[in-house]
Amino acid sequence: MKTWKKIGSIALDLVIVLVFLVSAVLIVANVTKEEGEQPNVFGYVINSVQSESMAGTFEKGSIVIAKIPDESTQIVVGESIISFEQQQGDIIFMNTHRVVESKEENGRVYYRTQGDNREMCPEPDREWKAMGDVKAVYVTHVPFVGSVIDFIKKPVGFVLCLVLPLLAFIAYQIYKLVTIYMQAKKEEILQEAKAGVSDDAKDAIIKEYLEKLKAEEAAKQSADQDSKPE
Repeated sequence: MKTWKKIGSIALDLVIVLVFLVSAVLIVANVTKEEGEQPNVFGYVINSVQSESMAGTFEKGSIVIAKIPDESTQIVVGESIISFEQQQGDIIFMNTHRVVESKEENGRVYYRTQGDNREMCPEPDREWKAMGDVKAVYVTHVPFVGSVIDFIKKPVGFVLCLVLPLLAFIAYQIYKLVTIYMQAKKEEILQEAKAGVSDDAKDAIIKEYLEKLKAEEAAKQSADQDSKPE
């Protein structure tokens, strides 16, 4: 039982630490961004995947970690996956597709993209993107975590994933502190009690205990004798 309690305690601490790390990353990303930029952490953008257009490379519900481009960034046709803003009606969202074509016009290079899921994206995207349109270049992805982050961003998710775990963590730490204090106090009282008992009193207590055991044994033997058939 003690082993399982210890494992449960460690697991709870790990979950809470993980939640707070994700929250810290999101906070840093929003605080450190420049005006007009995406939230980023030291130049890296974290976006959750909202569709299956890149299925086979990364799935819906993953998070994509991408680097904001700089002077050294190279876009390679067929290899590079870029993130760019796309408008659908009044909604502007971030899209992440693979570069499938490039062309040069008036000294500027333009790129055309397409989702890796050819069933969903049978044709390349209509608009060509200049380097200035590239918001980030794909580095890696983590499956499933995007759905968690999207949920945390909602009020209900914020309460369930951040507020309640925080309160549970604080309550559990208080419980552990109280338990430790009570155990220490108990040991202190026992030590004081032992120190306050004289040797004669100790001998009397031991003698009384031994006599009690002896009387219980005698009563047990008498009961056994009475229960035997004649």
